[in-house]
Amino acid sequence: MFVADRSQPSLPHLWSRSAGMNVDPYSRTRSLDVYVIDLDNDIAGSYFLTAFHQTPPGNLTLNWIFKQPSEFPSGFADKVENGKAWAVVYMNSNITAHVNQIIESILYGYSYNSISYIPSSAVNIVYDEGRNPNTVNGFILPPIQMAIATASANYAAYIQALIDSYSNATFNSVMMAVSLSQIIWSPIGFTNVNLHPAFPYARSLATSLGYLFLWLIMTALVTVNIRITTPLIKKIKLIDIAIIRMLSGIFNSLIISLIYSLCVLWFGNFTDAIPFIRFWLFNWLAAYTFVSIIALFSLNLGVMAHIVLILFLILNFSTASTSLAIELQNTFYRIGYGLPLFHCLSGGRHLLFGSHTRLGVDVGTLIAYCAVCILLTIITSAIRVHKQQKLIAKNKREEIFKKKTTINKT
Repeated sequence: MFVADRSQPSLPHLWSRSAGMNVDPYSRTRSLDVYVIDLDNDIAGSYFLTAFHQTPPGNLTLNWIFKQPSEFPSGFADKVENGKAWAVVYMNSNITAHVNQIIESILYGYSYNSISYIPSSAVNIVYDEGRNPNTVNGFILPPIQMAIATASANYAAYIQALIDSYSNATFNSVMMAVSLSQIIWSPIGFTNVNLHPAFPYARSLATSLGYLFLWLIMTALVTVNIRITTPLIKKIKLIDIAIIRMLSGIFNSLIISLIYSLCVLWFGNFTDAIPFIRFWLFNWLAAYTFVSIIALFSLNLGVMAHIVLILFLILNFSTASTSLAIELQNTFYRIGYGLPLFHCLSGGRHLLFGSHTRLGVDVGTLIAYCAVCILLTIITSAIRVHKQQKLIAKNKREEIFKKKTTINKT
């Protein structure tokens, strides 16, 4: 009931295949860390832990890490917030005591009004959907929910066997058993605690295809900028052209990132000005990073720049964790950790959903790309102009030599 049908691959699975990944992501679920904690420390807790210890191999088993409550002094959610685990699953305390109360009410005909146990309160699943919606919904939650369902079924069998062994059934006990049948047959349920829902859909779209379109727009603007300023090379100094191109790139990325952020604001239902301003400034940095990279390739590779930029974009997009977490992909795709688009998506999700990321690392990586690309562009441009000047000087000397030779002959 909780697990994707392997005969009909899910959307994340098809996406990963279309991205060129040859590894089945369902075979790599053990790379996803999930903390499991038992606060009950009784019969229900025993069935709970056993179900996770005995999950079948394959996509129904994650990297279960069994922890003690004392290891979480600041709360269970912190491990998910700081990215130590994809989820934390814990059974609350006194679950066995509540169920024992139900058993006693059935055996001895106690009043139903004194029972307030709700099966869904037994287990909490704490997770961060905004970190990667497809990974969380397609690979994290189904195995957890299946393990809980197994624990509930096994515990229900124990309860029913215990009740059946009691032969002195009365009319009141039978009626109580009927009224509590839902709890008896499913004593362990769960409550989802989604720290950062990936909602609305416009925000999810902005952190995937949105940055792809931003790259394409900045590519067009850089191309136009280079074509406009190229004829000025013989008329003004190189440093002036570099300043014009740099200021133009800054202004273009400012305006485009503002338009892009306003579109996300309109469809993403922002209600607070501070997150929007941070989101806009981050997009400005992302856009100018794209400008710096595109300008470096375009100025130095000429016609080949278009092919190289397309290949670079494909590499970025396929390794940027747009659909699946990098942990579920081939080891090669971990190169995405060092590419700019991964950090754009990671930082964008954090600013839109509040999900886990190392925003300082994301911003620092983009700044580093900007600085390195600008420096390399200046150096390579200076070298290229120096070669051109030497060639011009050589041509002038040859012309002067030819003129002198002509004069001497006459």
